[in-house]
Amino acid sequence: MLKHQGPNRLAVQMLAWHEMLYYHAIATAVYAESVGRALGFVGEELEYLIQGAFFHDCGKICWPSALLDKRELGEEDRRLVHVHPIAGVYYIREHWPDAPELVCRIVKEHHERPDGSGYPNGLKDGDIHPLSVIVAAVEVFMALIEHRPYRDKSFTRAEALAELERQGFPGEVVRVLADIREVVVGKVVGV
Repeated sequence: MLKHQGPNRLAVQMLAWHEMLYYHAIATAVYAESVGRALGFVGEELEYLIQGAFFHDCGKICWPSALLDKRELGEEDRRLVHVHPIAGVYYIREHWPDAPELVCRIVKEHHERPDGSGYPNGLKDGDIHPLSVIVAAVEVFMALIEHRPYRDKSFTRAEALAELERQGFPGEVVRVLADIREVVVGKVVGV
């Protein structure tokens, strides 16, 4: 996936900033690849999906480390959180000047939501690229089932899938995620 020196440097910075950010990026990319394949994406589109999924949170490397373990975010904290998709695009372009525009778009749109409640631009359904929608759904799913310091417990898979439906993510994406049982050594295992 990381064919160029720039993306490799950025991946190393993600790992150096926080190990869990790096592992979340890998898991998100693996799940996104599985969803993309199941939905018929191939070739360049599938590659861009995987790259966008891997780098979706790279903008977090500008955050102060104190933000990682906060149980409650203040208004200033939220403003910083809401700019990480835009910061991510800047980091990608800095480290990988010829990055495909679609990879940058996926990174920028990964917190947009079908109902327009997302950020940074409050885009709705048709305004969000379909690959961005996949990454957004996978990212929400992963964030819900992974441990987070601001929650007492993680969601079950069923609760996470129900939340995706509640947020209006496409049914076909939710169904594919429901069929994924676990990630084993970089492979997704179905039912």
